[in-house]
Amino acid sequence: IEYYILGILTGIVLGGTQSVARAMQASFTPRDRSAEFFGFFSISGRFASIFGPLVYGSIILITGGVRTGILALVFFFLSGAIILCFVNETDGMLTAQAGSVED
Repeated sequence: IEYYILGILTGIVLGGTQSVARAMQASFTPRDRSAEFFGFFSISGRFASIFGPLVYGSIILITGGVRTGILALVFFFLSGAIILCFVNETDGMLTAQAGSVED
């Protein structure tokens, strides 16, 4: 039953996270450079889908325990949350509207 509860909670959180990430990306992107910004967004997601399981599996292989692999994932989630605490949404939107992103 714990797996079902975890699956439901994960589905709720990840679905919302994806929606918010795309909306935030769109609000930070100057209109004339949207292909660049969303291309980088897409490729960074692909790298995360490769390196996340690679790190998780490597740690399990090295330590022999799943718990240490989970701790690595917790580290990634906490690092992301800390980085997001420093994002200034207002400045990002104003910069995108002004189109003042340098080449």
